[in-house]
Amino acid sequence: MLKDIYYENPLITYDHIPIGICIINSNFNIIFWNRTLEAWTNIQREEVIFKNIFELFPHLQAPKYKARLKLMFEGRPPMVLSPMLNEYFIPIKDIDGKYQAQTVTLSSISTNETGSYNVIIAVENVATLFNKVQQYRMIKNQAIDELNRRTEAEEKLKEYTKKLELLNSTKDKFFSIIAHDLINPISAQYKLVKILKDNIEQFSKEDIIDIIDEIKNSASHTYKLLENLLTWSRSQLNKFSIHIEQHNLSEIIKLAANDISSQIVVKKISFYISENCNSTVCCDSNLLATVIRNLLSNAVKFTNYGGKISVSCRIDNDFTYIFVEDNGVGMDEDTLNNLFKLDKTQSKLGTNKEVGTGLGLVICKEFVEKMSGEVFAESKLGVGSKFTIKLPTCPN
Repeated sequence: MLKDIYYENPLITYDHIPIGICIINSNFNIIFWNRTLEAWTNIQREEVIFKNIFELFPHLQAPKYKARLKLMFEGRPPMVLSPMLNEYFIPIKDIDGKYQAQTVTLSSISTNETGSYNVIIAVENVATLFNKVQQYRMIKNQAIDELNRRTEAEEKLKEYTKKLELLNSTKDKFFSIIAHDLINPISAQYKLVKILKDNIEQFSKEDIIDIIDEIKNSASHTYKLLENLLTWSRSQLNKFSIHIEQHNLSEIIKLAANDISSQIVVKKISFYISENCNSTVCCDSNLLATVIRNLLSNAVKFTNYGGKISVSCRIDNDFTYIFVEDNGVGMDEDTLNNLFKLDKTQSKLGTNKEVGTGLGLVICKEFVEKMSGEVFAESKLGVGSKFTIKLPTCPN
């Protein structure tokens, strides 16, 4: 009798297809188990017939499996379980003991009773295809990783190229300063000395004094240029150490201002240091004094006779701000945008035809950044300029 039930024509055909077929009734009992499943699982048909599928395979009691099976007993459309979301439905192992990837299709099949359904579980072994897909994904991910590495390498190469271009530009500017700004005044000194030597008997005392003054001014400019070049080159090579300590800000400002006091007096400039600068600042005192001295010297250079220069300060929880402000000739936008770039600097004559080196503001930027700060400028042509030094506030 059992033989007639399980080997009738509609079911016997399931024994000859390369797909595992299991049929269960509404009580979750297995009523058919084809030869393919026997071969894959090493479980014979007689071992599973009329046995509860949950007893044989307890993992199927998980909601994601059991709920779907219940829906099939209601005559719902077929449902596919992909190997991407489900490791396995019926456990099938390969020769290495690993579970084979499988695609499972759940389908309702009507019984002789109206409104009653059994469920066909069709298991397709897709391990080979699944492995190929996994290999493809691995290769794709490796390709993406390699592309990302190459992209990152290209970005680094671009960054290094920019740095190299900047270094080359810096080098060119450095040699330009030496070739032009240094040779010219030395050449002028040589010519003046030669003229004086060759014609000393023909010059009056006043003429000789004038020539000596010219040589003195030229030598002074050359000295300042060499000093700035040396300071800048040492900065580039990190040849000096930085000592960040607490210092009285007002004393540093006064020390810097004292070095250019004669220039302030000659041009009859009103100079003012705000009382709010009488506080503590965290810095390297020598570097900060050099920065303020350069900014004040720059302000004096481009301020007219009888002009005004002020230094004020502001301290908040995070930063100390030092403002150097003048009512001088100011700058246009192009000059303002290129102030702190060595490859863009241009030495311009001051209001009293003072000569600069073109390195002062570059050195300011270098030194402030070495103290973990920033320096920036605001200016309006014909109105004046305002330079701001921003340094981290001393920790409590």
